[in-house]
Amino acid sequence: MSTTVINIIVAFVIITIFSKIILSIIIEKGKYEKRLRKYVFFENIKKEKDVSQKEKKFFIRKAGKSLEAFINLSKNEKLLTQSGVKLSLGELLIGRIIVGVLLVMIGYMYNLHFLLLIVCGAVGFYVPIMYVKKKRKKRLNACSNQLGEALGTMANALRAGFSFMQAMKMVAEEIDDPLGPEFLKAIQDINYGVSVEDAFASLLERLPDKELEIVLNTLLIQRSSGGNLAFLLETMQETIIDRSRVKDEVNTLTAQGKMSSVIITLLPVALAFYLKLVNPEYFQMLFSHPLGWTMVIVGCINIVLGWFFIKKIVHIEV
Repeated sequence: MSTTVINIIVAFVIITIFSKIILSIIIEKGKYEKRLRKYVFFENIKKEKDVSQKEKKFFIRKAGKSLEAFINLSKNEKLLTQSGVKLSLGELLIGRIIVGVLLVMIGYMYNLHFLLLIVCGAVGFYVPIMYVKKKRKKRLNACSNQLGEALGTMANALRAGFSFMQAMKMVAEEIDDPLGPEFLKAIQDINYGVSVEDAFASLLERLPDKELEIVLNTLLIQRSSGGNLAFLLETMQETIIDRSRVKDEVNTLTAQGKMSSVIITLLPVALAFYLKLVNPEYFQMLFSHPLGWTMVIVGCINIVLGWFFIKKIVHIEV
């Protein structure tokens, strides 16, 4: 058996023992549905789950809840809620640790330098957060795209004689995730005695979209001042649809610049890994001389600065 395989097995055993010790020390269990209690006052609905699936996920959920109670992870709580990812804070932390350890082990298999192993661990620890942020951005974009359709549905319902709450319920039933389920949570808040203002504020915390904020503020003003709500909704629908069209045009025009930022950023890294695999002795010279370390540091700084400036150039607010 090769030395690399033995080292991997030893590392796996150490990580397993370490995780077992942590889970045995942590005995306090987090309360059920802690992440959503500050946002929604809801009743127990649609909780029919397969018993076998519960048993399979029992240990990971217990470990996640325990870590959530033991370590202060509240800084990612709102991010998880806005992204719609069905993970607790403890489960997210466990996933970050696992990904970081896996990248370090992969780098160790290829005999990477110690500092590069640290970089691999840091990148792996941050990758799940990047995934959650990407899901959050995708969810907010979907909300913005659904808003025009939702306003049209509400306007048609009001013209047909439905009340405002009935129109919101129709949106909750007919519009897909994320806007439909979030409207349903707002309706549940109002039914449980929460004021409309507070229910809309909670909705904005879960979906912090600028266009949705404008719509909700306009609805609150209309409720206090009066007026033709159906006509107001149709006007906002036209405005939001025009904004969406302009956004699509801007995204089309800046797509080349965004792709350039990705290629320019990843090309030096990919070339470095290629040289490491093809000719390790030639690549190792960068880390065996002070001039090589200087070139690596300056190159990394230039890569980050180039990515930053290109992102600033192609980022256009609509």
